[in-house]
Amino acid sequence: YSMLNLHGVEPDIGRIVEKIRTYGRPTVMRAYADFSEHEPVRGQLQIAGIEAINVPVKRINRPGRRDSVERVKNAADMWLALDAIAEASDADNSGMCKTFMLVTGDADYIKLVTQIRNRYGQRVIVCGVPGSTSRDLVSAANESDPVEVPEIVLAEDAEVKRALVAMAKRGPAPLEFWTIKILDRWGQDDRNKIPGTPKQCRDALQELIAEGVFKQELRNYTTKSGGTRQTMAADLDDRKAAEIGYL
Repeated sequence: YSMLNLHGVEPDIGRIVEKIRTYGRPTVMRAYADFSEHEPVRGQLQIAGIEAINVPVKRINRPGRRDSVERVKNAADMWLALDAIAEASDADNSGMCKTFMLVTGDADYIKLVTQIRNRYGQRVIVCGVPGSTSRDLVSAANESDPVEVPEIVLAEDAEVKRALVAMAKRGPAPLEFWTIKILDRWGQDDRNKIPGTPKQCRDALQELIAEGVFKQELRNYTTKSGGTRQTMAADLDDRKAAEIGYL
């Protein structure tokens, strides 16, 4: 999210693994998230040899209360910390000094970093996104080796929109209809040659909805197992797209 929000691009997981290899042979590589919300990333992790640890998000809603809001709890940080401490403890008991690279810039990991370094005598490197890495976290670690930010090549907004509309028009839609999530995923796929950055693609999709080029409505569809589910479809309005100049 930091790479996308600050720099407009997705992190290059392959390059992160290359960075890890400069410090030695990687023995354990894991990523923690609710991957139901990040399916394309799971595939990239598998290709890079990183184990995807799925930690489902828990949503809590208390209806009937005036202050009722949906609260989201994610235990990914806890899972990461527990695994890291277990690895550090095993290394210490074996009389080994290993290198731990934490791909994060979150200050919440300061306690974990100090434990790995001071209690277990291990080396810690923080690999965060430039502009979103806590200085205190870097100070707590042995050193910092930031994620590289590639050069950004921006495209004209109208060019991005025309490419997305052409992709939807060409199809075929995977569910016999499009959803914004699927359009976004296809837009990030190099094979579809959508110009600009991932952030531009996402912003363009939201603007296309606001302009009425994609109209959303709830729709039922049949799953591979034969069940029925409901999702928000995004139908292309050819007339509106042509009127604005996207077709």
